[in-house]
Amino acid sequence: MEKEIKAVAYARVSSKEQAEKELSIPAQLEAIRNYCKQKGWKLVHEYIDAGKSAKTDERPEFQRMVAMAKRPNRGFDAIIVHKIDRFSRNRDDHVIYKALLKKLGVTVYSLTEQTDPETPHGFLLEGIMEVISEFYNMNLKNETMKGMKENAKRGYHNGGQAPYGFRVSRIKDKGGKLRTIWVLGSSEEVDTIRRIFNLYVRENKGYKAIVNILNNENNH
Repeated sequence: MEKEIKAVAYARVSSKEQAEKELSIPAQLEAIRNYCKQKGWKLVHEYIDAGKSAKTDERPEFQRMVAMAKRPNRGFDAIIVHKIDRFSRNRDDHVIYKALLKKLGVTVYSLTEQTDPETPHGFLLEGIMEVISEFYNMNLKNETMKGMKENAKRGYHNGGQAPYGFRVSRIKDKGGKLRTIWVLGSSEEVDTIRRIFNLYVRENKGYKAIVNILNNENNH
């Protein structure tokens, strides 16, 4: 009698990807459940990292899944992901964790990029897709950084809380697109910033001296 394959699902989505419906957690899990039904495999558990990056040390459910795989009574033989990049976008992680899981008798399957990792061709194809995934991630970071630098050069806000003495406002650029910029905050905060500048530049005061002066002025 053929052994029944027991599988677990692993689904992940980063904060930036949550708006993309095809990458949503429910979409990933539904596809994995259907995949297991078609294969006749028993899905015994679902591990979910929502709003997490692809870094393995920042994904608690991924780490819990790997820790469970190390147990003699783990209860599963396969890990199913929607796409290879859901497992990781780092080539080293693929090599290290898949090798570890293989020694433990656990195989990782991608239902979107279906390969047979036990064959030479499948091994090669899977490796190529892992490298492409990491390339995409690296390129995306570079393009995002370039965009943020250009945005800053034009005087636009890249996100986060405005510094003391400023507040965030919205304007329309030449193309009519809404942009976020910094504008001066309350007169009290602006006066404080100017006071700090004068103390540091014109009176040659250090950080600690400036803090003491401002605290003493506020106490009087």
